[in-house]
Amino acid sequence: MRVFRVAMLVGVMTIPVSIPAFAQGMMPGFKLNDSKELSEDEIARNKANEDAAKAARAKIPDAKPSSDPWASVRTEPAAKTPKAKTSAK
Repeated sequence: MRVFRVAMLVGVMTIPVSIPAFAQGMMPGFKLNDSKELSEDEIARNKANEDAAKAARAKIPDAKPSSDPWASVRTEPAAKTPKAKTSAK
């Protein structure tokens, strides 16, 4: 009887772990490497979309350097000067 209880407990504990695997197997999925032949209209539409995207990217201005409002106030770090050695008496 004890062995039966342990087996049931192990079985019940593995069900929540195995449900996602069953769900993935049963759900229809997308085939990413589906080699579908495109018609000439679709090819022309894809080319027009790519050209329009390239033209839109060309219109984006270059990034401006960051504006630092404190740049005129801030001084350059002072040059490090060697410290004079003091003699210990």
